[in-house]
Amino acid sequence: MPFPSRPRTSDESVPLFAAAFEDDIFQSALNVISAAFPGTAVLIVGQDSRRLAGNFLLHEGGSAELTRAFQAELGRSEGWAQHQWTMDVGQVYQDRDLGGSDASAGHMARAFAAASPALECFAGIVFCRSGSRQFAIEVRYPRHREAELRQPLRDYLHRIAAQLELAVRVARLRDQVSEAEQLASNLLDLMPFPVVLLNGAQRVLRMNSRAQSMIRVGMVLGVGPDGILHMTDPGAGLEFVDQFAALRDSLSQRVAIMTVPHHSGELREILTLVRLKGAPLVGQGPLAGETGPLFAVVCENLSMPMELSQDILWRVFGLSAKEADLAVSLLAGESIGDLAVRRKVSKETLRNQLAAVMRKTDTARQQELIALLTRLATVHATV
Repeated sequence: MPFPSRPRTSDESVPLFAAAFEDDIFQSALNVISAAFPGTAVLIVGQDSRRLAGNFLLHEGGSAELTRAFQAELGRSEGWAQHQWTMDVGQVYQDRDLGGSDASAGHMARAFAAASPALECFAGIVFCRSGSRQFAIEVRYPRHREAELRQPLRDYLHRIAAQLELAVRVARLRDQVSEAEQLASNLLDLMPFPVVLLNGAQRVLRMNSRAQSMIRVGMVLGVGPDGILHMTDPGAGLEFVDQFAALRDSLSQRVAIMTVPHHSGELREILTLVRLKGAPLVGQGPLAGETGPLFAVVCENLSMPMELSQDILWRVFGLSAKEADLAVSLLAGESIGDLAVRRKVSKETLRNQLAAVMRKTDTARQQELIALLTRLATVHATV
């Protein structure tokens, strides 16, 4: 097929930067360079001087034997792969710069010489080097095209290396943001009560699994088709809107609290609205693009007893099974008299067990013990 005298001039930065957000950057670079220089073999080489698994070769237009040849080349002390480390980052090198005869006599050189036509010439650039790792682009081409391609390749590799280095940095930031998003979700799920994050328009940005369960059954909170958080009780809903608006518009207030009574009139839920400090980073996920203040809605059900497993009490304080059962029962609101009836033991026996529990937990009063157990239950609450 006829080859163009100059590479196509389509803007290669568009697919590279798109790949930085949603795709494989290196594969995108291979596609872009191969399209610009048809009839060549394009390589992306990753080397890690400390980890064998960190070395890789990606190629477009090369033979199936290249990967095997690359692995063999890594073992040569004065070969093509070793000479690549001597090149300056961001400077285009030619085949005559990369070790002369050493670079032309190794496993890679033989694999390219066996191609039809033979790919005896190359130009490349190391576009990233950090610690023990480096990444390079290299384009192999036939000798009869040397006059045609040497200068265009030099210009092109300079440009695309800068774009590729930036795209790699963007991808790393994307990964960091994705990890931060996952961490935030995991931390929310550790909360022992329902938590919903809202923006200033009262629209839901994220919620933990407890809040999802509550909303799924239509209990206290709901989310409309527009993503706006509301209360299932109309009266409480009006108060919630007023409280949220006052908190949003205030320059000093950071917390608002409202109660949600049960239909029987008993106090059941407490809603705490919190204005969060700062603003999230722009990135991926539900918080992307949010620049105004964020708000958290925390829902606590006062009728639900705190839960604490006997295993935790044994591992933390060394409580026996009976002592742990006593501690858990007291945390749930039972009295010594109630426990004596349920367990069919004397109150004196239970008081002796309570004294042992307080000694092991280093508490002096029953109220202090309950406070300690409450904090422990909050930390170890199951989701």
